[in-house]
Amino acid sequence: MAEPVGLASGLLALATFAFKASLSLYETINSFRSHTKRVRDLIEELEALSEVLAPLQELLDTTTDESLSALELPLRRCGNACSEFEQEIVKYSSRSADRTSFRDWAKLRYLGDDDIDGFRRSLSGYKLTINVALTDANL
Repeated sequence: MAEPVGLASGLLALATFAFKASLSLYETINSFRSHTKRVRDLIEELEALSEVLAPLQELLDTTTDESLSALELPLRRCGNACSEFEQEIVKYSSRSADRTSFRDWAKLRYLGDDDIDGFRRSLSGYKLTINVALTDANL
C-alpha cells in the first residue's frame, strides 16, 4: 500500500496537471472569435470542470485521505484528454489563415472518432467522477 503522504502528493500533482490542462484548453478555445453552440457548450463544460478541480486541489493539499486514490486514473485521463484535444485544435488552426477565426470545428476529432460533443461528454464523465469523490471525501 502506498504511503498516504506520497499518495496525496501524487494525486495533488495529477489534479494540478488536469486543472492546468483544462484551463489551457479553455483559453485556447476562447481565443477564437467564432463559436458555434457546440463549442460554447464545450467552453461551459470546461468552466464546470475547473470549478470541480479547484476545490479538489485544495482538499488534496490538506488531506492524506486514501479513499481519493481512485481518482488517479480519471485525473490522468482528464489531463491527457485536455492536452491532446488542445494539440488537435492547434494543429487544425495552424492551417487557417485567420488565427482568430477557426472554421474547422466540424472537422475536429478527438482520438480519431469523437467529435466535439463526444469530447464534451468525456469531460462531463471525468467531472462527475471527481465530484462524487470530492463529495464523499467531504462527508
